[in-house]
Amino acid sequence: MKNTTLKDLSKLLNLSVSTISKALNDSLEISAATKNRVKEAAKKTNYRPNPLALSLKKGKSKTIGVVIPSVLDRFSAKLFIGIEKVAYSKGYNAILSTSNYNKEREAHNIDILIEKGVDGIIVSLTEDTITSENYNHIERARNRGISVVLANKVPDDLAFNKVSIDHYKEAFSAVSDLKIGENENVLVVESFSNAMYVDRRKKGILEALEKVHKIKKYNVIKANGEESFAGDVIKKVKEESVSILIIMNQYLLETILMNKNTQKLLGKGELFIYAFSIRKSAFEAIKGVKPISPRGKFLGEKTAELLIDQLENYKEGVHAISVDSIGKRIY
Repeated sequence: MKNTTLKDLSKLLNLSVSTISKALNDSLEISAATKNRVKEAAKKTNYRPNPLALSLKKGKSKTIGVVIPSVLDRFSAKLFIGIEKVAYSKGYNAILSTSNYNKEREAHNIDILIEKGVDGIIVSLTEDTITSENYNHIERARNRGISVVLANKVPDDLAFNKVSIDHYKEAFSAVSDLKIGENENVLVVESFSNAMYVDRRKKGILEALEKVHKIKKYNVIKANGEESFAGDVIKKVKEESVSILIIMNQYLLETILMNKNTQKLLGKGELFIYAFSIRKSAFEAIKGVKPISPRGKFLGEKTAELLIDQLENYKEGVHAISVDSIGKRIY
């Protein structure tokens, strides 16, 4: 069913669109009789004002654009849930688009959001964009007067408003909370990736082992990107009587769990695994495995709060917030 418009009311009552609009908004320029006539017609025809048109008239769309890598990525999906939760509570709508891990598509989506007249944009950058160091599409939005906040993986030297994870603090805090005795033999499995979080997470893990748990014996083994690497890990576990594995990401965890010898060691209680993983629930039921999971929703909430604060209480300069998205847990 077609929505009734101001033009429809104008034709019905033989009044100008301007008069209809003023009557509905109780303008002092319009007589009480005309106001009543217009409002009665609006009620009978189920006229509803267009909220987007009203907000644009006021110079605000009350809409936030969000660009994430993928809705299939659990962390990104949770990030949007957190953004949308805060946006809704503050009277904003959130429009979601995905880059599919592609910098050109990320740029295209931002250009579309600019054209739609959103008030602000939140972007979770692709590794592609970060590696290329090309942020022209972000600059375009900012140059058009649109507030932009970058979320999750953001280079330190990037001069944009941002809410990022403090990977060092997060890893240090998470590993500090683990139940690890000082006589345990620990093996840290490091990612082969050159992603920006790797070195910081590794530093946080190792310093927690040394300073908090006073571990006397630990080693680090770096993945080589091959699935056969799991065999190298288990070989080292057996040769050096490793009792605890700390694994730096979900992919490595999944690869190592596929090894039959890993399952045997876990089943016998001879090995315990702590692993950083986006999908906590997928591994909680496995004996001897405890996932350490970042809270994408929490990060999304903090990002939306910063953006909306900028929209409603503009402050000069670049604002950067670094959060521990895991929080304290007892393992």
